[in-house]
Amino acid sequence: MKPTKRPRRHSQQLQLQRRGSPADMASYEDLTTNVYTWGSVSLALAMAHETGITPILCEAQGPLSSHQLAQQGKLKERYVREVVNALAVAGLVQLEEGTGGKDGVEARYLVPDTHRHALKDAGSSCLAVSDCARKFSAVKECFDIDGPSCVRYQSGFFNFLDEWRTMGLDNMTTAVFKTPGLKESLEKGIQAAEVGCGTGRLVRHLAAMFPKSHFTVTDVVEQPLQLARQRAEGEGLTNMTFQLIDVCKVPDEWTEKFDWLLSEDVIHDLPHPLEAMKGVFKALKPGGHFSMIDQLVSSFVAENMKTKSTAALYTLGTFMCIPESYQQPDSEALGPCWGEEKARDLLGKAGFHVLGLTRSGTKDLGTQAICMCQKPN
Repeated sequence: MKPTKRPRRHSQQLQLQRRGSPADMASYEDLTTNVYTWGSVSLALAMAHETGITPILCEAQGPLSSHQLAQQGKLKERYVREVVNALAVAGLVQLEEGTGGKDGVEARYLVPDTHRHALKDAGSSCLAVSDCARKFSAVKECFDIDGPSCVRYQSGFFNFLDEWRTMGLDNMTTAVFKTPGLKESLEKGIQAAEVGCGTGRLVRHLAAMFPKSHFTVTDVVEQPLQLARQRAEGEGLTNMTFQLIDVCKVPDEWTEKFDWLLSEDVIHDLPHPLEAMKGVFKALKPGGHFSMIDQLVSSFVAENMKTKSTAALYTLGTFMCIPESYQQPDSEALGPCWGEEKARDLLGKAGFHVLGLTRSGTKDLGTQAICMCQKPN
């Protein structure tokens, strides 16, 4: 007797399940509706965060109307009302009971004390979505076979990055210190450097903690380096110097100069990551350490299907990381989901001994990890 063939529809459902999609059409339609809804709401939250609306709500002693929000923020009430209504309907902001209804009582909005920290962090994260929206048309042109390949980071991106990194700063600092002996060395005084500094949020924090150590802060372009310099000067930090350096082509005077090097979400953004790792290796003293902070999920999409939030990383890769790194035809353009497996492979090829991997320990930066590396003696 021949085995009974499964109905074609059942076969299609199995394929959908294997690919991570809901098997039944109703659930899939709910999923697509949610994508549209929350994609839109994330832009509303980014706008409310940037214009000061949600910060005002999070500091308020009681419910506020859109007129009161507008007055405190020096904003146009009509815009305030629309965006805060979006957040209220989405459930991110509460509508005071008995307001905003048919009886004509003006709507008043509030954020409970227990929700305020989460809303602030979500607002910072959603700035990434607004940055993607600004670049949509430019990145769309990069898809065309005859179009450009890259769209470089602008000042707005570095400001977002500074705010986003602030969310998990203490946890990230703790994770950095899991490198054996690093904290003790910094306390005594060593030569340290960060490559690809952005605004230098973490390295500024470390420079303030360890005045006996000297920190060289570098980037390949002047704009973020200038931002880092201005903020360090504003914080009164005197144990920092700033230098325009391409880590893929480090100068000879950098050979075996540093005890410790740090990079944060930089290596996968470079056209040639292996060359950058070799540059770091060259700059380290024998026995020196390299702390590579990156979004170290799996290198394999099938493994990343287990964590839906990784979809956001692939999206940010599409609009941010790939357009930044695809600067030449032979660029690696790894993207933020290049993954732990690829990172370990390249670090080994550069000559490093990988001591281990440690997560930042924060929900907000849940995919971020520190790869602790050492240059052999």
